Amino acid sequence: MNTRLNPIRPLWRINFQGMFTIRPSVSIMRMTGILVFLILFSPMTGQAGFQTIDVPMTLDYDLMDALAADAVFTGPEKQAILLEKTGGCQIVMVSDPRFREADGSLFIDLRIHVRYGFSMGRRCLFPVSFDGYLTARQQPVLDTETWQLQFKTVSSHLENRNRQPARLANFIWRRIQERLPGLLAPIIIDLGIPQKELGMFLKAVLPKDKPEEVLAVIQSLRPGPIEIRKTHLSFIQRMDIPETIYKKAVPAPPPVFSRKQKRAFIDAWETWDAFMVHMITALAPRSLSDDEQDILLDLLLRLRYAFSRELANPNPDGEDFVRNQFILSWESLSPVFRKHLKDAKTTSILGYLAFFSAADTLTALDRLGPLLGLDISRQGLHQLAMLLAEGRIPQLTYDPDISPALMKTLGIGRTSDREAGLESLLKQAWYLFRRMGTVSEVRAETPANEPGSLREWILEDGSVARFLDRTTSLVASQAEKRLQETRIPKARHAMYRRVALATAWQESCFRQFVVKNEDITYLRSYNQTSVGIMQINERVWRGIYDQQKLRWDIAYNAMTGCEILELYFNRYAVPWMNRQPDRDRDDDFLAGMLYAMYSGGPGHLEKFVHRRTQAGSRYLSDRLFQEKWEWVKQGALGQVGRCLTGQPISFERE
Repeated sequence: MNTRLNPIRPLWRINFQGMFTIRPSVSIMRMTGILVFLILFSPMTGQAGFQTIDVPMTLDYDLMDALAADAVFTGPEKQAILLEKTGGCQIVMVSDPRFREADGSLFIDLRIHVRYGFSMGRRCLFPVSFDGYLTARQQPVLDTETWQLQFKTVSSHLENRNRQPARLANFIWRRIQERLPGLLAPIIIDLGIPQKELGMFLKAVLPKDKPEEVLAVIQSLRPGPIEIRKTHLSFIQRMDIPETIYKKAVPAPPPVFSRKQKRAFIDAWETWDAFMVHMITALAPRSLSDDEQDILLDLLLRLRYAFSRELANPNPDGEDFVRNQFILSWESLSPVFRKHLKDAKTTSILGYLAFFSAADTLTALDRLGPLLGLDISRQGLHQLAMLLAEGRIPQLTYDPDISPALMKTLGIGRTSDREAGLESLLKQAWYLFRRMGTVSEVRAETPANEPGSLREWILEDGSVARFLDRTTSLVASQAEKRLQETRIPKARHAMYRRVALATAWQESCFRQFVVKNEDITYLRSYNQTSVGIMQINERVWRGIYDQQKLRWDIAYNAMTGCEILELYFNRYAVPWMNRQPDRDRDDDFLAGMLYAMYSGGPGHLEKFVHRRTQAGSRYLSDRLFQEKWEWVKQGALGQVGRCLTGQPISFERE
């Protein structure tokens, strides 16, 4: 119905942000191994026999704050005692570490509370109190043998709450200065352990027949000097890639996918999609803004719609499809994960950052991937997920059930459906119990409805008008229910009602069920991806809507389609109109835009706008939908007979 799209373009370009780990946390150190892998390749010319690669690595100050707090500062307030004597009469407490750059130097700012007096029995005489900031200039030092990154305190000074220079009595200040280096000494970033984990990961993604070359790559890793930047520390890692590790020739792909190859392609993508859901739902506990939810939703929809198009028209000569999606997703998700790093309470969030912050360098890896024979999308993807789960074995199953965590993260779906998975299973079990031992009128895949209720929605001879009255009324009522809760302005309500009817007409000719071999079954699209009266794409909306109910509950299917149209209006069409105040926005234009996105995904918004401005460039689906849209506007629903019986009928919905 639609032409095949170009590969998805990233929504945002980002700078690479690295992630390292505090020495005491072995599980997080393992994550650094993945980061090292993800940023391996930024090619440059090397000596004969191998290619030398410089890898820019960065350590973001926000991440350093979190690591420092975990290493030194304990408790919910993230405090540390620098000095404490005589029952609280003398106490110096610091908290809230913050790294920053100033005039080319690295500083760590600490909130400081001082109470210093002289104890006499139970009394504290002449106490001095101070609340402000302790600022220490730090010199980062990387041991090239052990790969331990440490911080040496060069100087320190005090500032008051207004960040103005402050002073304490010399004898008090000396005691603080004496103890400060020892307090900050545990902030050590150890990069030795990740090298061991890297070997295991490379075995999963590099050619299995070249273990010596893989070992040589790991052993050649060496660090360069550290640079202090405005938002991060930066340094170069250098690595040698033996020429013998490259494939001499990449086998030519087959001219067409065999059934086995297509199944392998689907399996690889389903694993990738499960991994994406696993990553996105890691943010479920966070308080995401509307914009952040839009980023996550837009990415997931674009990836899934792209797969549906690829599945319908596979291109054996194209790039590794799953690999390409893997690269682009990091570029979009990284900013969201970095923003929520500061208040991360679990090591898993820090582990996720290692991946999402590697987008720019991973692009370079992708360019060398075909020569290296990398396989990120299959076994390597499982290895990534295992390390991200801190050693646990994640279940990357392509589960069709509703995911409340996914719905919450995306800010989408009806609240009542978030627990609908159990309800659906109970209904199926009850149906099987009641039908046991009988001859069923439906397929072995059991519906939630009784066969008698299904037959009410089957078109039978001589009942076209009655069928249309029932189905069009159902769609109209579901659209009306959505309008009771929607943010769609009243001026667009009539347009929305008509779009819902025109969409059901275009997608299924108002059919939820058909009869095949005397059995009632749900209507499927030609490519077996979409179902029911609104032709909901099960792969695109996996985890958000109940697939059994989409198949066997016509009211649920109609409501879902109406909700998706509402979503595209509020979260795509409205922002577009706000950005384009002078562009055409009449009902005809918006109706076509909504259907273009409904049919092909959010990437079709701009494509539809372009098609409208270029004569003769409209898709066949555009023209067919416009035909249905005009008939709905005119109240000519009798024209539905064309797709049901081959000719219009006399019908007017009350």
